[in-house]
Formats: sequence, structure tokens, C-alpha cells
Amino acid sequence: MRNLLIVILFFSSLRIFAEKPLQIIDSLRTQVELTQGESRVESLIKLSEAYRNVHFDDCIDYGMIAIDEARLLKNKKLEAKTYKSLGVSSYFAGKFNKAIEFYSAGISLYEKTEDNSGLAACFNNLGLVYEDKGEFDTAFNYYHKSYNYEELLENKRGMAISLLSMGNIKYHQDEMGASLDNYFECLQLFQSLNDKSGIAYAFNAIGIIYFEWGKTEKAKFYFEKAQKIYIETNDETGLAKVYTNLGELFDKEQKEYKIALEYFNKSLAIKKKENDQIGIALLYNNLGTLYGHLEDYKTALGFFRKSLGIYKETGSNTGLVMVHFNLGNIYKSMEEDDKAIDEFIESLDLARKTQMSDFVVKCNEQLMICYALKSPDNKLFQKYYDIYKINLDSTIDKLQSTQIKNIETKYHINKLLERRKNLEEQNIEKDRLIKKLKMLMAGIGSIVILLIFIYIVFIKPKH
Repeated sequence: MRNLLIVILFFSSLRIFAEKPLQIIDSLRTQVELTQGESRVESLIKLSEAYRNVHFDDCIDYGMIAIDEARLLKNKKLEAKTYKSLGVSSYFAGKFNKAIEFYSAGISLYEKTEDNSGLAACFNNLGLVYEDKGEFDTAFNYYHKSYNYEELLENKRGMAISLLSMGNIKYHQDEMGASLDNYFECLQLFQSLNDKSGIAYAFNAIGIIYFEWGKTEKAKFYFEKAQKIYIETNDETGLAKVYTNLGELFDKEQKEYKIALEYFNKSLAIKKKENDQIGIALLYNNLGTLYGHLEDYKTALGFFRKSLGIYKETGSNTGLVMVHFNLGNIYKSMEEDDKAIDEFIESLDLARKTQMSDFVVKCNEQLMICYALKSPDNKLFQKYYDIYKINLDSTIDKLQSTQIKNIETKYHINKLLERRKNLEEQNIEKDRLIKKLKMLMAGIGSIVILLIFIYIVFIKPKH
């Protein structure tokens, strides 16, 4: 399930103008003409974002006008905000180098204005770009910087998002235990804030790890928990991710291809509406895999080529590793071993470059099989490959079981400790109230005794 990317851009202006975009654009144009100064720059930023899913060139043009006017006003914060917004637009358009350029400019300005919140946002989003480029160490460093700034701000939500992002990197680097640990940590933070959107993201991420480990029922449990929240909150972007994951589950594990196809098509419709090029490429890849399982190789190749084209255009190395590997599998199924070997070698080279260790293992395995098939007399080769695979799987299963147990235990212990802490705080508060009541009662008792004394000594004799 390596192809399930978890996209986190909470900090940025990500609300997609899905309904009647032209009407919104016309309204914002009018607003730009009627306003001046800082209000006009804010309107220009909104107009730029409205063009994000309609026409990328106009999106950039209006953003640059906003930057020019912010400079005239000598407002560095507004200028930085515009650069950040353009970074998000460029990312969604698959223009990774432009996104890096815009985010870097935003960071430079946020540093001058000592805006830690803006810095946290840009570092997080830069991490996402480098994650898609397959430069995981760089991505992790940016996510960690984002976490440090959020910690300074005492922003639990921001810290949780950074933990989620760092978990994504550990996932890509095949450190599933560390990844799951991060996901459970961020889930606790989101739950403490009652942040439904964040809780759903964490559930979805946890489901991915369990699916990766072959724990299908647990994976489905967490995906459905995420889906329920996304439906409640009317979050289509989140729903698209869960639909993709459920599609994979029904495709690969349940072998219910019709249900899988429905989930993939639902997700693809949302991705197209949002003009999310990376998301569209991922869905084309998934559809290619599904049609491969159905042995409709012509349709499968068509989807893989579409996916490959987008990943090449955007420079997404993680996507290219995945699609080349899947193309290799299709050619192997078609008994075109030479083409399969070419694709596996391409995937292997990129996997080594991007440190995607699981794909390095997978590609080596498939290349061994292909070369064994080309030399059918070499029985020992295949025999030792089978032994190697069985032993490897056995070792991994034992390791995974231990990791799952340890991480889940830690999560539940943390929850119990948190409850205990809350109970202790409640008990302290109760003790305070009891002491106050005792003092109050003592005070009332003293007043009553004093009144009785006054009555007996002074008032009664007079009567």
C-alpha cells in the first residue's frame, strides 16, 4: 500500500472553490476594484486562490500583483502570506520547484517579521513537497523544524500535524513501527483537542500501517472510523483519501473488484474537481493495478502510462518508483520478461536514490524471478529465492507483532495515565470545594451562635 500518500496542508489556505467558481471569481474581481490598501491585497490573494483550480497562470498573475502591492505598502506579513498561498497553488498544480521557490521566499519574510506561526506553516508545506520528490531526509528535517516552532507556540494541533507528517516519512522509509508510534501520538493530541478533522487524518494513517502489515480487519476498522467523521464534517478531500484506501483494500485483499472500482472512481471524481494532479496520478496507478488483477492488461497499461506522465511532469520520484514497479508486474504477467526487467531496474534505481527500502527489496525479488524464468534450468536459484523470502517474511511478521503490541500498549497506557491525571485534578478540585463548604458552614455556625448569644444577653432581658 506504498502508494497511499497522506497529504497534510492544514496550515495553508486550502479551501477549494468547488461550487460555481466563475461566480466566486466575478465577485472577488468586483471586491478587488472596490477596495484599497491591505484589504485589496487580501482580496487579490483570495482571487489568486479562486483561480487555483481553474487557470494556473491567472492564479500566479494575481498572486504576483498582490506581492507587488504588499511591497508598496511595506507590509512584509501580507507579502509572506501571498508567497505561502502561491506555494500551495504550485504544489497542487504539480509545480514542485515553483512551490519550493515560493515557500522559501515566504520563510525569509516570516523570519524578518518573527512570525513563528508562518514559519511553522511554510516548513511543514516544504516538507510535503520534498516528500513527494522522494527526498525524505530533507522532508523530515523540515517537518521537525515545523514541530519545534509549534512547540514554541504551545500549539498542540500544529504539533500533532508535524508528528503526522514525520510519521509519513518513517512510513516511506519502511520504519513502520516508528511511523505508527507517531500516528498514535498525534491521535492523542487531536483527541485532547476534540479536533475531528485531525482525528480522522490519524485514523486514516493508522489504517494504512495496519494494512501494510496485513492486518486487514484492523485497517478497515480505522478507515471506516475516518470515513464516518469525514462524512459528518462534509470533508471531500479527506473522503477521497479514505475512498482510495478502501479501494485498495477491496482490490488487493478482499478481491471484490467491483466495490474497489466504485471507491476508486469516487475518489478520482473528487481529485479531478480539486485539480489535484498528484491525487489523479495516484488514482490512475490504482486503476491500472485493479485492471491488472482483472487481467485486462491493455486497460491497465493505459492507466499506468497516464499516471507515469503526470509523475514525470511533476517530478514525483515516489510516484515514479511505484508506477515503474507496477508496469514491471504487468509486463511480467504478459510474459514480456525483457520489458518487465527494464521497468524493475528503473524502479530499483529510483528506489535506491530515494531510500525507499521496501521497493529496493521488492524490485530485487522480482528481478530474481524474471531472470530465473529466463533460465528455467536454474532450479537452485529459484529454490534459494523461495527460502530467502519465507525466512524474510517470518522475521518481519515476528518483528511487526512485537512492534504493534508495544505501540498499542503505550497508547493505551498514555490514555489511562491521562484519565488518572484528570481524576486526580477532579479530586483536588472536590477537596477544595469541600474545604470551602466546611469553612462556609463554620462561618455560618459562628454567626448563628453569636446571634443566639446576643439574643440571650441583650434582647431577652429587655422583654
